[in-house]
Amino acid sequence: MLAVLLALAAAVSTPTTSTATAVAPDDETVRIAVGRFNDSVTIEGAGLVVRRLDGGDVKEASARTKVSMGPKGLVVDGKATDRDVLVVNAPLLSLAKHTYRGALEVRLQVYKGKRELLVVHPLDLETYVTGIVSAELPRGWPLGAYQAQAVAARTFAVTQKYRRLELPYHMESSVLDQVYAGVGREHALADEAARTTRGLVLSSRRHLAQTYFHAACGGNTESAEEGWGSVIDYLPGSGCNHCGDANRAAWTVSVRRGDVDRAFKSLVGGPVTGIKVTARTASGRAKKLELASAKKKRTISGADFRRLLGWSVVWSTQIDKLTLNDKHLVVVGRGSGHGVGLCQWGARGFALEGVAWDEILRTYYPGADLVKLY
Repeated sequence: MLAVLLALAAAVSTPTTSTATAVAPDDETVRIAVGRFNDSVTIEGAGLVVRRLDGGDVKEASARTKVSMGPKGLVVDGKATDRDVLVVNAPLLSLAKHTYRGALEVRLQVYKGKRELLVVHPLDLETYVTGIVSAELPRGWPLGAYQAQAVAARTFAVTQKYRRLELPYHMESSVLDQVYAGVGREHALADEAARTTRGLVLSSRRHLAQTYFHAACGGNTESAEEGWGSVIDYLPGSGCNHCGDANRAAWTVSVRRGDVDRAFKSLVGGPVTGIKVTARTASGRAKKLELASAKKKRTISGADFRRLLGWSVVWSTQIDKLTLNDKHLVVVGRGSGHGVGLCQWGARGFALEGVAWDEILRTYYPGADLVKLY
């Protein structure tokens, strides 16, 4: 179905300027996993009602409900049911310090061998895009950066939806997919970005493009071949040089020696005596690193180096210098994130110079087509 829609879509050469409300077609909704809970979940909202999937009420209007796991189904405020899925409705619903519109589904399921409560938020795709733009990018940025992000986020969302139709949700609400924080962070420019790009996605060869994005590339984006091991013609790695204002344009981190040894002990069999970059990608990122101990040497990828020390410790593989001493490992680098696709801070830099959002997209996804899905 999706391939047919894209085959019929006409390429768009100029930005749309429609002022219609940004609402997707009725069947273009997305389902977001907004929480996993071990025992119970509390949801609040004025006029809150708990319903079965078939529409029958389990609990009449109130301001708060607690849903927990029972031996044979969900338990609502101490009242057992035989249902594994219930829907909580209200105009606005609060869950774990976030606010959502309309509905939250609470599902009792087994995940990785353990019972849990999964909370899923179904919503209109365009409303979701507004939320993604609001959560992924800081306030106060130029509209063009928000518009470029909106198209990338919409494309990613539809791609994930059709990859996960067999699951109860299409995306996580974290960096595992796209950061979605509900109503609370929405703002007018994010809504305008969704509205003025409504229905627009990127495609290549009549398939949705893989619109990866990251915070800051550090000067040049990475190719999909180097970053993911897949040759994707519209992700060849691009010159950026517009993300110099990023809060992690350049960074230095100091990792305690004990943490370094714990991170790599299983690989080299003892305390680390040396770390060096042995191969770099075309964009200058650390592709391979050699770890050494008194017992042996081991080569790992730059991505594994980040993963083992911590994604929020080593901000990218754009590593310029490594210094290991008796107390610390000092890592000097640039940028933040995997480096493939759209550089968010770079998009901001281009937009501040007056570069149009569609041209920004062509910079980071050269050769991809801009098409109107609906």
